Amino acid sequence: MTEVHPEPAAVFQDLLLGAEELQPYLSELAVLAVTLLDASQVLGCSILIDRPRRTRAEAHSDARTARMAKAVFAPEGPGAVGLSGGESVVVTDAWNERRWHGFPGAAAAEGIRSLASVPLSLEGTARGALCAFSPRPHLFQPRVLRLVERTAAEASSTLRLALRIDNHMNRAHNLQAALESRTVVDIAVGIIMAQNSCSQEAAVEILRSVSNTRNIKIRTVAAGVVAAVSDRVSTHFEE
Repeated sequence: MTEVHPEPAAVFQDLLLGAEELQPYLSELAVLAVTLLDASQVLGCSILIDRPRRTRAEAHSDARTARMAKAVFAPEGPGAVGLSGGESVVVTDAWNERRWHGFPGAAAAEGIRSLASVPLSLEGTARGALCAFSPRPHLFQPRVLRLVERTAAEASSTLRLALRIDNHMNRAHNLQAALESRTVVDIAVGIIMAQNSCSQEAAVEILRSVSNTRNIKIRTVAAGVVAAVSDRVSTHFEE
């Protein structure tokens, strides 16, 4: 009986459904990409995503691939083109490559001979790339390159959704932090009002004055006021 393998798109979707955060999802996605490309002698994959005002998100299928990615995605590396949203970049034999400073030496040290860096199709200003590595030179001929590009395209659809979810989670986290910060300030204002028998405006001005004099954030000053009164005051919001 012939074994039926699920389509890559369905596998990517199942992977996303089981993920709670972006980073673990990217790590599993990099490993899965190697599995899907294994018949082509691809031994490692890296996924990198750049977003404005966010830390670069990256994941690698193994430690060797992670080391290689530093050279590949350096500003002068071959992966920078794919990451910028341009066309696919293929290095047929890294050991004879002269185009990218520092890259040939890193490839030789890790036993990597060829690679393909393929842009991911993401939304807005996000940019990403899937990079596949192989110890075999001249591996990424048109047929294998199309396979890598198809894998990147199928992964992109679930990646777009994963990034939307991550953006919403980040906004929620920032909002919660802002609410907690405001709560600490409000508690400190109440303490100062009680201690000094002053108005709310006067208490806020005291906090602001200390903040400016010591050159520290007003929330830090407020937290110090609260801590001085009781270390049992909690401003945690349950999710």
